[in-house]
Amino acid sequence: MNRILQIANILIIALTCSVLGFSQKPYAQLPDTFNRSNPSHFYTYIKKIISDNKQSELVIQLIDEGVKLAKEKHNDSMLVMMNYFLADYYFYREEYPKALDTYQEVLPKFEQLCDTLMIARVYCSIGLVYGYHNDENGVLEYMLKANEILTKTPSKKRLIEQERVIVKSNIINHYHKTHNYEKVIRLASTALAKAREIGDSTRLASILNTVALSYKNLGQTDNALEMFNEAGKIFDKQNNTFHKAFTYINIGGLYDYIHKNDSTLKYYTLALNTFKEVGYAYGELTALTGIAEVYAITNQRNEASKIFISSIERAKELGFSDIVIDSYADLADIEYKNKNFQKAYEYQQKHYELRDSVSSFEKEKKLAELQTQYETVQKENEINLLKSEKLIHENELRRNKLFSWTAFVVIFFLLVFIYVGIIFLNQNKKANELLTEKNNQIEAKNRQLSELNLKVMEINKNLKKSETALTLANNTKNRFFSILGHDLRNPFHSIMGQSYLLSKSYDQLSVEERKKYAQDIYQSCEKVNRLLDNLLEWIRTQSEGIVFNPQLTDFKQVVQESIAVLKSNADEKSINIVNKINHKIQITADYTMLETIVRNLIANGIKFTPPGGEVIISAQIQNLHLIVGISDNGVGIAPENMDKLFLVDSNFKTHGTNNERGTGLGLAICKELVSIHHGKIWAESVPGKGSVFHFSIPAPLTR
Repeated sequence: MNRILQIANILIIALTCSVLGFSQKPYAQLPDTFNRSNPSHFYTYIKKIISDNKQSELVIQLIDEGVKLAKEKHNDSMLVMMNYFLADYYFYREEYPKALDTYQEVLPKFEQLCDTLMIARVYCSIGLVYGYHNDENGVLEYMLKANEILTKTPSKKRLIEQERVIVKSNIINHYHKTHNYEKVIRLASTALAKAREIGDSTRLASILNTVALSYKNLGQTDNALEMFNEAGKIFDKQNNTFHKAFTYINIGGLYDYIHKNDSTLKYYTLALNTFKEVGYAYGELTALTGIAEVYAITNQRNEASKIFISSIERAKELGFSDIVIDSYADLADIEYKNKNFQKAYEYQQKHYELRDSVSSFEKEKKLAELQTQYETVQKENEINLLKSEKLIHENELRRNKLFSWTAFVVIFFLLVFIYVGIIFLNQNKKANELLTEKNNQIEAKNRQLSELNLKVMEINKNLKKSETALTLANNTKNRFFSILGHDLRNPFHSIMGQSYLLSKSYDQLSVEERKKYAQDIYQSCEKVNRLLDNLLEWIRTQSEGIVFNPQLTDFKQVVQESIAVLKSNADEKSINIVNKINHKIQITADYTMLETIVRNLIANGIKFTPPGGEVIISAQIQNLHLIVGISDNGVGIAPENMDKLFLVDSNFKTHGTNNERGTGLGLAICKELVSIHHGKIWAESVPGKGSVFHFSIPAPLTR
């Protein structure tokens, strides 16, 4: 029923947007009655079109013209309103940082104008911005500020009354979102009474819907049904078919909550037909899968399966991944109850894989939010820098004033010297000494300012270093979370699923099937072991505790041992490993690290070479360097991916010719170990023909 809760919340958001007073209908052009010298015309038409993103150029044009008119007429109130509309424009384009900055800029200006209504609206808008950042404390803080302003205002004007209802509605929505359902019900009574008093049916429906959901979550289903029905009657009077469909969904979900399957099926069917009528595909699929869930509960599993399968196909076409994920889980549950464990396992695997991919997207989104927070810190640092520059400027002004005062003193004493002559010669000398002291103080101030400038430059340099380090750390962390959360978990899913089927159906399976399951479990364990080896090796290369132990090493022996370890992998794909090193090559190197490099590169060649191919290892001495080449005749690498090969944070992964999965760690480990030897590693490739990976190590060599 998660989808039903999601679509109920969508109704709350839709009604919240509508109560802000912005139209969703497009306006192709301004009417002939529009008067560009009348401020009220700007207010009216900007409000009408500001939420329509297709009209963004027209909105900006009107705001610019409004700013120009306000400056020409010296109309401060109009100038502030134009900036407020600019903030609304950013809000409806989901440019929330810009919207927040602009709202905070206009707030003190409305306070100077003593415009109570606009102060409350700005507080309300800032609260909504915090809501889109999931900062519920920020939402409540600014909504309560707006409510306090309006409560202290004795005015009974309709606009003030409407704003009071809007703010109370937003506060109620906040408490519902934070699961404080008792508080929702307690606060709703006055808001409902005020909405009925001023005849604001849209706001009334919004509050009724939120209160109904709170009653449902508290188990008070009769009260919830009463509220939903009252909201539905309002939508009927408004001829609002779209919101009426949401009401059917909510009532159906309520009956599902109390296990009245016939009523649940009735309202989901009404919702399905209504969503089809208005052409809202997401709601249509939500209602359809709700019907399928009722069929599954009432043991009509075949009908339920057909609906889920068709819903998955359509949801994939429309990009509704949440419906696809939940439908796979429902199908797995149906097949499990039908004792069809193989299909249940397959559907559950699809559910996990798609859920993991969506989870990865959420991580990227979270990373983007962290980046936004980092940029905010950067902006604060820039403000601090500006403050420092302001301080420098103020010091310069003080110095200039001091210099002017000193010049005045010099002139004064010169006049005294001319007037009095030799009698005041001694006093003039003291004045000169005072002047010298002041100049020394000025020079000291100049030195302090120079030191302050150097410190500011050093701070900027450190900030850039921190930014680079933070970006790299975030990318690496995200990559490791992806490996641990996906690549390490998937083999375990396979092991669990296959071992479960093997244990539950052992007596029904043939000997060949048992062997196949055992072989699959072994291969999954082997993949986990290789991944853990690579993870541990990478962690070791990134720690300061890694020990580099160079010793005289026979490189031919290193290659032979690596081939022996990987021979079973090559035989499985009928791949021939050719060792062209036919003589002894001795080199001073760390034996374990060198063997890890060679083994990873050979394993890579096996992975991306089709059955029947070959991997060739060769080496030569050139300019006091051992240059090694490991080539294959596999699938090759596209030119645009060459730069991503050796980076652990690039998210570049491909499947082998037998659909082998990789993590991208192997090549990154090779690069680190080659760097420890003060060598270098590179690759050459032709897509469709194969690849050659080279590395070189500088060292005195002997044959």
